[in-house]
Amino acid sequence: MDEDIAAAVRLRFPIEAEAIVERASWDPVFCEICRDFAEAQTELVKWEASSDPHGGKRCAEYRQLIAELAKEIEDALAKAKVVKLHHPPVQRSR
Repeated sequence: MDEDIAAAVRLRFPIEAEAIVERASWDPVFCEICRDFAEAQTELVKWEASSDPHGGKRCAEYRQLIAELAKEIEDALAKAKVVKLHHPPVQRSR
């Protein structure tokens, strides 16, 4: 994972930083979500500094996108923490 992307994700998820970097090392889809998250944060900062009349609308759009991507990251990490405690029952043939 690119260091800029890792830094952006660590700012939002400091406790999960190690798990995020590890997951991104083997899961290309997760890595892309993190990349999109970092890019959206960068764009938000640009729009917040912009004097463009549409800046407020763009900021709102990027904030929503960031929230959705953060939720995807959280969900992926939560799924990775699931541990099966019991094996499903074995079907016996009669």
